[in-house]
Amino acid sequence: MLKWFSIRGIIAEIKRIRWSKPKDLAIDSGTVLIFTAAFALFFVLCTAFNAWFINDLLGI
Repeated sequence: MLKWFSIRGIIAEIKRIRWSKPKDLAIDSGTVLIFTAAFALFFVLCTAFNAWFINDLLGI
């Protein structure tokens, strides 16, 4: 049986994890939220442009 596949092994692995500091976590979360909002705005603008192009210029 694998050594880490036990309660004692799992606890040892959890103790080895290097957890992020709250400040770093907040900065990284903010970065993710900003990029997510930017991509959402980009896709909304692309969809609006395509709808305008199809409706007004092509008349479909």
